[in-house]
Amino acid sequence: MSKLLFSESDYRQRRQGVLRRARAEHGVEALLITNATDIRYLSGCTEGSPALLFGRDWATLFTSRMFLDCIRVQAPGVDVVLPQGPLFEQAHNALNRKKHRRAIGFQGNDMSWPQHQTFAAAMGRRRQVDIGETVITYRAVKDEQEIRLTRKCVRIAEQALLSMVSEGLHAFVGRTEKRLAAELEYRMRQLGTDRQGFPVGGIIAAAGANSASCHHFPSDHKVRRGEPLLFDWGAELHGYRSDITRVLFMGTPRPKMAEVYKLVYRANQRGTAAIRPGVATHSVARQAWDIIRDGGYGDNIRHGLGHGIGLDIHEAPRLGTGSQPQAAAVRLRRNMIVTIEPGIYLKGLGGIRIEDDVRVTEGGHDCLTRFPREIEKIIIG
Repeated sequence: MSKLLFSESDYRQRRQGVLRRARAEHGVEALLITNATDIRYLSGCTEGSPALLFGRDWATLFTSRMFLDCIRVQAPGVDVVLPQGPLFEQAHNALNRKKHRRAIGFQGNDMSWPQHQTFAAAMGRRRQVDIGETVITYRAVKDEQEIRLTRKCVRIAEQALLSMVSEGLHAFVGRTEKRLAAELEYRMRQLGTDRQGFPVGGIIAAAGANSASCHHFPSDHKVRRGEPLLFDWGAELHGYRSDITRVLFMGTPRPKMAEVYKLVYRANQRGTAAIRPGVATHSVARQAWDIIRDGGYGDNIRHGLGHGIGLDIHEAPRLGTGSQPQAAAVRLRRNMIVTIEPGIYLKGLGGIRIEDDVRVTEGGHDCLTRFPREIEKIIIG
């Protein structure tokens, strides 16, 4: 079990902050949280609880006997209950015991239609309000401990790949993508990570034409001289993650790939430079992607410019392609951490993506990522 980094007071403050926002936005005085990541963020419980119910000065986690002892350690200051019947009925009974008669907020995005019908029936005449993305948008602004953890994840991930780069071409050429992904994870574990940071798919190691796939699964393809080799990887500590992408060239790159790399590098730099408090996410995205469009690769844009990182590898805020209407964009706030990851993908030739993790600061931004980006520094010879 991981050492508890956040205190009972930390979790209580988070719950109170989320409840204040939900009250202001939706008029509710209690929340039923069913998203597993949000439960962890608001209580410390990492698994085994299908729901967290809380109000202004109380909180209840529902669990099974299997997880009871673990959750009591992980979630200080929270009542832990073994449901004696259907979950939503038990939540309704808990509200009655607290003499709570007002509206209850719930997370509609995390309920199937049958679950919602069951929930509505269990709550009876009590008003129910879908709070939407209230918690995920609250989570987007990190506290100092979250920032320290993310920074440490970045350092571990970078040091692991840099140690491989220091060994030269023989660390890569002739080895399969699968082996390289495994080696990178092993080195991160040696440096102290809990695990690699991508819960679905794992580390991306994509060589040659395979790098033209945005999210390639490592294969038995052996890396050859002259190929681009793309890594998309990150470390995880206490649930927080880094998310970095770099391309290494196995010797002198083809002129076309060098040209594309320099264009993506400029877009990465433009996007990072645009980050500051109050700026709309679509504005940051547009400035970066305009470099790609002006370079003649506008039809090659396949994904958004970036996303928030934290307890989830992809979370709020989202930085799209720059084509969204201004009203749909989120404004960046101090201590959000986002990725900037423009890319160009050429079928049959290869792909280039450069991804950095960037914190929004009071006066602008702090790029947490230090791994070299300049083309002359990522040619392995």
